Amino acid sequence: MRSSVRAGWLIAIAIAAVPAAACRHAPEAEDKDEDRPAPAQVTCQPAVAAAIDDLVDASGVIAPPPKLDAVVSSPVPGRIALVAVDEGDRVAAGALLAVVEDPALGAGSLEAKAAVDSATAQRAAADQEVARQDRLVASGIGARKDLDDARAKAAAAAADVAGATARAGLAGAQLARREIRAPRAGVVLHLQRKVGESVDGTTATPIAEVADLGVLELHAQAPPAALRRLRDGMHATVTVLGADAAVAATVVRVAPAVDPATQLGLVRIALATAEGVQVGTAATARISIGQRPGVRVPASALRRSLVGEDEVVVCDGGTAHVRKVAIGSRGDPGVEIKDGIKAGERVVVDHVLGLQDEQPLTAPGQAPADKDGDKKAGDRTRAAKPTSPEGEDRKAGTRAGSDAPAAGKGSAER
Repeated sequence: MRSSVRAGWLIAIAIAAVPAAACRHAPEAEDKDEDRPAPAQVTCQPAVAAAIDDLVDASGVIAPPPKLDAVVSSPVPGRIALVAVDEGDRVAAGALLAVVEDPALGAGSLEAKAAVDSATAQRAAADQEVARQDRLVASGIGARKDLDDARAKAAAAAADVAGATARAGLAGAQLARREIRAPRAGVVLHLQRKVGESVDGTTATPIAEVADLGVLELHAQAPPAALRRLRDGMHATVTVLGADAAVAATVVRVAPAVDPATQLGLVRIALATAEGVQVGTAATARISIGQRPGVRVPASALRRSLVGEDEVVVCDGGTAHVRKVAIGSRGDPGVEIKDGIKAGERVVVDHVLGLQDEQPLTAPGQAPADKDGDKKAGDRTRAAKPTSPEGEDRKAGTRAGSDAPAAGKGSAER
């Protein structure tokens, strides 16, 4: 009797363990499905093979060409008595810019004129003496030696007149040079001196800068490695600080030497148009020196990782695969990918931030699968499934086994 009771208990425990084990594994599978990222709706495009421009970047400032730019200084020392223009004024060649005041200039001019008058008077007296001695010699009264002396004095007086006249002309020129005039037509860019300030008569104290702004250039600095690759006539695009769009340009001169102190050389790049560009503005030029084959993707396909590396998300079989890439030149057509993907591989071009590796991907407009709906449908299917005869037998056996110990217990009590 005891063996039959024990067998009944064992059968009941075994039958109860089966659904318990199933209940333990079902939540684990559901948790695993819940941890998997939800599908993301993205757009994928293939990376394209393209001819990549080999570019050299150079930065500098906008300036007029050297031949069209003039920094005007005073050739005489003195004090600025008058400034006749303002910055931004358009002036013609020879227009008055400023006047330098020096009292010594006027006095020197007057002294030179007086010296000319004195020398002229002495020459007149010498000429009269020559005429008088000539008459005396002709009448036989005067000596030939006196006539020769008179002629020598007349020649000296003529030389004095010539010297005085030259000095007077120089004094007049000095007086005229106090008027500072524009050497060329153009626009007054800068006024370095105001009324009352002093100048020393050298280029160390400039007064104004006048330039023709019809043509502007980018004066950029480049290292020797870049200078060796540049040639006159190469095409470039110049991006001016604050401008809405880049300006087409051409390299017009590459410096044959570099500055020993900075190890940089000058590159002059002429802008195709100077409209709306201000002198002195910072700008950067991208000079095209050739083309090479490469791979290009849209700029929107790139993202940064947490450690600062460039990444793209590759679309492979409806699944996201994050790839680290090395980028090259950037431009309007897209970004060059030097390493990481090949031409033809499809990459995500929108909503790349937040995508995880192995995350399912769907096309825009395609609804992702509803996990909760599938789960509920499965539960309803299991609930509606009819019980098999074997199941009924197992249930009956379970009830019999549970009743068997109770019966045995009752018998024992009796």
